Amino acid sequence: MSITQRQRKVLMAIIQEFMEHADEVGSVALLQKYNLGVSSATVRNEMVRLMEEGLLEKSHISSGRFPTDQAIRMYVKQRLDEYSPNPLVTVDIRQGIFRERFSKDAVTHSILHILSKETDSVAFVVLDGILRYWGLSHLFKYEELSEPDLIKNLIDILEDPVFLVNLSKKYGSSRVSLLIGEESGVEALEECSIAFINTPFWDTQSSFVGILGSKRMDYLKVIPALREVRSSLQSSMQGWS
Repeated sequence: MSITQRQRKVLMAIIQEFMEHADEVGSVALLQKYNLGVSSATVRNEMVRLMEEGLLEKSHISSGRFPTDQAIRMYVKQRLDEYSPNPLVTVDIRQGIFRERFSKDAVTHSILHILSKETDSVAFVVLDGILRYWGLSHLFKYEELSEPDLIKNLIDILEDPVFLVNLSKKYGSSRVSLLIGEESGVEALEECSIAFINTPFWDTQSSFVGILGSKRMDYLKVIPALREVRSSLQSSMQGWS
């Protein structure tokens, strides 16, 4: 997909606003906050073109726009290319795994708590075909996930003994796999993203560590954190029994 630099600038500004506030974004709000260097009419025209490219959507109750799942994926890729992981988070993960490396349960507990705390999302581990998770309360921080029926559906997904296990096996790899919104194929997850990675763990060559949270999760924390978990597990395994 080819879009102009001006369109990309407008799109990134819209996504940034959406990630912060979960609201549809209008041209006036963009011009007030971002130095786009163009008129309101030009911004509106570019929004129309971005809709035609499948990167923006709008509801019937607002004149604003919000990004599609495809646009969020583009945003994540661009931001990751410019981003250096937080060294404090890296150290926290490494020390947590190394400190507990002689106990499978303790390492699992450490990974779940560190990831959940650092990403404000639900962390999960699929180990020996069993799912463990932590951090459900973080989901209540996101306005778009606060509806009781939606929370119930998310709890049902987390308590399902096979759903995330099968999803991880289907899409997991040694790189971070990312499913944004409708890409999961599950209606209850349309406002969510799931990121996970396949990693050796103890005596198991194929386990999975992942994050489930809002589409507005901080991907710049989530993806490097999962990479670091895999790297730290690999480097610590020689001391395990």
